[in-house]
Amino acid sequence: MSSFLSWWDGVELWLSGLGFVAQTVVVMPVVLLLAYAVAVVLDGALGNGIRLIRRARHTNEDRS
Repeated sequence: MSSFLSWWDGVELWLSGLGFVAQTVVVMPVVLLLAYAVAVVLDGALGNGIRLIRRARHTNEDRS
């Protein structure tokens, strides 16, 4: 774990030494990929949740 943290500190130091435009060019693809991954996971979770709720409502209507 300490080797990863040491590497991360080096990356932070390198990134903070860059100019604003260069930081943006380096950081934006990473941020966009993370945002896309979070959106895909949340979309799947929400879709499955809606499917479960519809199934539960459908079975409740059949019983009534």
